[in-house]
Amino acid sequence: MNQTNHDSGGIVCATRGGEGSEPTVEHAIALAQERGLPLTFLYIADLEFMRHTTTGDISLAAAELRKMGEFIMMTLVEQAQAEGVEADFAVRVGRLEDQLLRYLVETRAAMLILGCPQPDTCLLEPTILSRLAQRVEEQTGTQVEML
Repeated sequence: MNQTNHDSGGIVCATRGGEGSEPTVEHAIALAQERGLPLTFLYIADLEFMRHTTTGDISLAAAELRKMGEFIMMTLVEQAQAEGVEADFAVRVGRLEDQLLRYLVETRAAMLILGCPQPDTCLLEPTILSRLAQRVEEQTGTQVEML
């Protein structure tokens, strides 16, 4: 599976692809179908927390998380393609907000889908997620839809 960037103002679904992400993924696929837009699943491995908890080589953890993210995103791409959606994925390593903003600017995404459907599986509190969505819209012009 190739990782490509769509320059056509597609939909980006930022997800970990884990438990609790299913409603967000399904919504992103349905929206891409409805609007006839390409869909990119974006996985960002943010290792900032590890800098405070380990003295080991963070680059090894980054490589492992990248591979895991690629595998998870490939399964989401297959799911979307099975439903007739043009889909791809991207994996980034770094600080979540920085990587998200950079990716959206690079790809000129039309829309970002963020979800936190189940409080017990969400990594970011809803207020933090809302502030992130606001910064994304202000700094990139990308429309953000939160579930």
